[in-house]
Amino acid sequence: MEGEALRADALARLSGIVSRVSQEVSRDLDAGSEGHCGEVLEFRQAQLLELRKLLDDVRETSPEELRKVLAHADMAVAGMAGMAGTAGTAGARAHSGRESILQELHEAANRNVRLARREAVLEAYCEDQSSVLAAAESSAFRLRHEQEVQESRLKEAVAARDASASAKQAAESQSSELKALWLKEHTQLQQCQTDLRQALDTVSKLEAQISEKRSAPAVTGVLTNVWQSRIAAQAKDLQMLQTRCTELDSEHSAAARLCLELESWTHEAEQAEARQALHGEIFQERCVELQAKLDKSRVAHYDRGRELEVLQIQHEEQQQKLLQATSDRDRCQEDKRRLQSTVTDLEVQIAESMLNSNHHASQHGQLRAQVEDERLARGEASSASSASSARRLERCGAELAELAAQHRRLERQYAVANAAKDGAQRRFKALELEHQQLQTQLHTAAAEQTGMKSEHASISLELLRLRSHADELKSQLAEQSLRESAHLELKDENYAFGCKLSDLLDEKEEHKRHSEELHTFLEAAQAEADAGRDQLEAYSAELKEFQEKDSLVRQIAAHHKLVASHRASGRGHEADAALLELAMALDSHLADGGERILTELVAELRAKEKRIEASELSAAQCEAQEAQSEAQSEAQSEAKQSLLKHNVQLKSEREEERRLHKVQSDEIVELQHLLRTSEEQASQSQEAVPHLHDTEIPEEYAAIIKQVDLLGWDAVEWGGNFTLLHWAAAQNLDGLCRSFLEKRANPFQKDENHRTTPMDYAEESSSKEALAVLKASGPTPRAGEHGARTWALAGVAGSHRSEILGRVGLTRLDSESCTMHVCIYFAELQAGPTLGNF
Repeated sequence: MEGEALRADALARLSGIVSRVSQEVSRDLDAGSEGHCGEVLEFRQAQLLELRKLLDDVRETSPEELRKVLAHADMAVAGMAGMAGTAGTAGARAHSGRESILQELHEAANRNVRLARREAVLEAYCEDQSSVLAAAESSAFRLRHEQEVQESRLKEAVAARDASASAKQAAESQSSELKALWLKEHTQLQQCQTDLRQALDTVSKLEAQISEKRSAPAVTGVLTNVWQSRIAAQAKDLQMLQTRCTELDSEHSAAARLCLELESWTHEAEQAEARQALHGEIFQERCVELQAKLDKSRVAHYDRGRELEVLQIQHEEQQQKLLQATSDRDRCQEDKRRLQSTVTDLEVQIAESMLNSNHHASQHGQLRAQVEDERLARGEASSASSASSARRLERCGAELAELAAQHRRLERQYAVANAAKDGAQRRFKALELEHQQLQTQLHTAAAEQTGMKSEHASISLELLRLRSHADELKSQLAEQSLRESAHLELKDENYAFGCKLSDLLDEKEEHKRHSEELHTFLEAAQAEADAGRDQLEAYSAELKEFQEKDSLVRQIAAHHKLVASHRASGRGHEADAALLELAMALDSHLADGGERILTELVAELRAKEKRIEASELSAAQCEAQEAQSEAQSEAQSEAKQSLLKHNVQLKSEREEERRLHKVQSDEIVELQHLLRTSEEQASQSQEAVPHLHDTEIPEEYAAIIKQVDLLGWDAVEWGGNFTLLHWAAAQNLDGLCRSFLEKRANPFQKDENHRTTPMDYAEESSSKEALAVLKASGPTPRAGEHGARTWALAGVAGSHRSEILGRVGLTRLDSESCTMHVCIYFAELQAGPTLGNF
């Protein structure tokens, strides 16, 4: 409100002064006096100074109001233009003074507008710089905080990776221990099978011997004692085996828990990697935003520099104008001195002419007096003398007229010189005022220049600070690239750990398969154990019969001895000795062999019952672990799919960042080089894979090729058994065929018709290069030779089991693509040579 009141007051004063000046000018024109023109103009110059002072107060007045005031002044001047036509030279001078005043008013108004615009631009620039600085400081603080958080998370990830490495080592050691225990149990099972087979043989032999020697049960008492002692020893061994089985079960459960913990840890590690990748993307986006703000501030700084250069050019122009005004002032002073000298010369000439005119007038009066005296004295003169005197009078009159004209001309020249003198004085005073104004403008321009210099210095300091901040950002980006490389290494390690975990899962499935086979074998052993129990019950019944008949046998033996002693004279001593040796041999054989075999058979049957129960428990645990492993495998497949999507998204974002970095300024070329080198290092693993141009490969095949490059050949599901190798062989793309074969593609896989292989496709389409690559990968099996060779190997292995398994083994048979029946046959052979008999 105060500013509006001040502007209104200033405008009222300005309009009053303009009206007063117009009234005085009109009054001077009405008077028409030429002598007061210089004083009037001096007074007008004083009023002009007052008007300029008022213009300083009206600096913030809007251009519309100034235009109204100037229009009012123009109307006043136009009203006085009619009066100026009859006023002569004084009116022309006043009109020129008014025009100069109005022109100066217009220039002051325009200068006021330019200064107001410049001040507004400078204020807007200051506000923009302050906002940019505040945003840069806040973003720098956020970046420092995020960097600290990422460093802490990276440390946690490194610690977790170390823990995972130790856990992996522990898991590997435990898996090796479990494998060793499984092998030990397998060997024990084979030994049990051999012992059981030997026990069955001995039982059959023992049955034959018992059936033959039923008439000699003298040694049954001794055998029962021995059997009882050995049964007690076998019971102790059975208890030891039971404790060992419980220990193995506890170790197996601990290993299963450890596997679950490792799988949960891998899931957490994948989540941590995803979070870290997300934070890295956010950090890169914020770096790009900060770089954009930095570029914007740099552009604004360049604009301010150009404006400063423009102001310097304007200052130089003002200095040139000031020098020109000073030269004009000096020239006007010289003109003034020259006019003063001419005025003095004219005054001298006028004085001389006035003296001459006075002298001629006195001479003319004297001549008139003389003529009158002569007329009076002489009377009427002669005609000749009168004519001569008339001529003299005419000549004097002409001289007088000439002198009067010369006098008038000198008066006019004097008036013109006086007017030129007054004009020169007025111009000199105007130039002095303009010189003062230019000096004030020079001082203000110098002050503005010093202000702009200080502002430029502050901007340069801010630019240096921003450059240092940009260097810090570059270092942070370099550290981020190092972190990304470490993150990639961690990903590779996690991928290797996942491969090892998949291998462990495969081993687990193999162990499950072996456990199923063991379960089937234990069922057969359970049936055999039932048969053994039946035989043992039969043996116990026969033992009771032996005990009942023992007393009778002893009586018969005593009676036989008595009969032998009485009939010694009738029989030969050699026959008795042979019978005694035979009885002793029979007793020793029954005591040493039959009792031992029977006791071992009973102990083994009981141990097998315990093992059958333990195997059933382990089979149930394996089934539970298999269900858990299937759920975890599904979770891992989902995690792999999410990782694939994340990798694709990351590639697209990198391409977008590369496009943005091409548009940026020259100061971030080093950062682009670092990012490009990191991307080249990341893509060096894919340089060896020969790819064709994207225009030569359809989109669906290009997407599948990218998926094979990322995940591998085995990770891709082929619909209908028609793979990329079939398509590449048909299109004669030998480079793609070679890369697919390096990724473990099968050159003998048939298509959905189960008739055509990639080699057949290459032969049908006459693809020579692809056919050569496929033939170089391995021999081509003919129809009918595959099964014959496989079954021939099976027959040789059946006839020479131990020798063939030692030289060839199951891996060779599997590598030669044996059928399922032959694989089962060789698994049975490797599990035990007599597994099929039970």
